[in-house]
Amino acid sequence: MVGSPFRAEPWLQIPSKKIFEKFSDFASQKSIFCIVVYVEKKRERPQKESEHMREYHKIETVFERSTDGNKYLQLGKFRNPTVEFLKDLPWQFTEKLDGTNTRVYWDGHKVSYGGRTDRAQMPVPLMNYLVSVFGTQEVEELFEQTFGEREVILFGEGYGPKIQNGGAYRDDVSFMLFDVLIGDNYQPREMVEETAKMFGIDVVPIVCEGTIQDGIDFVTSHPKSTMGTAMMEGVVGRPAVELRDRCGNRVIVKIKWKDFKYFAGKEE
Repeated sequence: MVGSPFRAEPWLQIPSKKIFEKFSDFASQKSIFCIVVYVEKKRERPQKESEHMREYHKIETVFERSTDGNKYLQLGKFRNPTVEFLKDLPWQFTEKLDGTNTRVYWDGHKVSYGGRTDRAQMPVPLMNYLVSVFGTQEVEELFEQTFGEREVILFGEGYGPKIQNGGAYRDDVSFMLFDVLIGDNYQPREMVEETAKMFGIDVVPIVCEGTIQDGIDFVTSHPKSTMGTAMMEGVVGRPAVELRDRCGNRVIVKIKWKDFKYFAGKEE
């Protein structure tokens, strides 16, 4: 035996003098031959995300920022060449809320909660709300029936009074779904909407559809939020079909009013 089968290379070449003896048909041949043995590496069981709940990826702004200290956007200079390549194709833009990134996690057995990072402090009213919505036996059974032992993270925005500037959205605290991750795959908009409906929660609304420039034009018009009396903070844009760039990162951008108001010639 050549080492442990779980530490071996995917294949091994084994000189076979003994095999000559075993297979007499080849014994008369003076040349040495070898066989190629494929050794499958034992698949290690992935570490449970309950110990390391996956954080939501950063969403970059659509353009590069200047380096002269003012941090203004450099219009037309895309941060991601893939976004530039796709800029004229159909995109969906959802409202970006001014709240706190929140995670609801199903590890295949139970539900847990997290903020943007594992160290983030979640406001008590928001935690109480999440527990009231997702912490019941009925909801855990719904997770189990729908997803089984697959790991699922519901990403959303916790918003409302005393969460950023969320008091203008509504009078109480709530949670609005914007992404669903099952295993390593982010789900299409249809699945996000179905998940929101299944759990009786809200989903971020699509406020604009079109090219990247259409999304920018929409934001620079400084629209009101779809909720309450707040002005819209901005939008998050995704291609109509979920895509990744050549580095494996999601193709997704944010367009914020505060980044474009200077170019729009408007103040707050």
